[in-house]
Amino acid sequence: MKGGDNMDWIKAIGFGVLIWVLMFAIVSAVLNTYQETLWMKILIILVAGLIAWFLAKKVKPSSMGSALGYGFVWVVVGLILDYFVTMRFNTEIFQLWSLWAGYGLIFIAPFLRIKGK
Repeated sequence: MKGGDNMDWIKAIGFGVLIWVLMFAIVSAVLNTYQETLWMKILIILVAGLIAWFLAKKVKPSSMGSALGYGFVWVVVGLILDYFVTMRFNTEIFQLWSLWAGYGLIFIAPFLRIKGK
C-alpha cells in the first residue's frame, strides 16, 4: 500500500506505533527506576530521536516529500496514542517540553535518512 513519493503507509503507521510503544516502555521503566532530572529528560529525548533515526533507515525515504510523510505520520500516531493512553497516567503530558522536543527529533529523523544519506 504505497502512496505518492514511494511512501509505504503500512510501514509509516506500523513504525509510528513501534516508536510510541518503545518510548512508552522506556519512559515507564526509567520513571519507575530513577529520579526524573533534566539529564534524564534529555537522554529520553535523544533515545526517541535515535529510535526514529534507526527506523528511518529501514523505510529509506527517497525524497523530502516521503521524509515529511514518515515524520508527520510518526508524530501523529504518537500524539493519538498519547491522547488515548498516556493521558490516563499523566493528564499534563501535552504540557511537557520534553514531549515536544522528542516529537521534534522523531519528525526530523526521516530527513536525515533520505536515500543516499
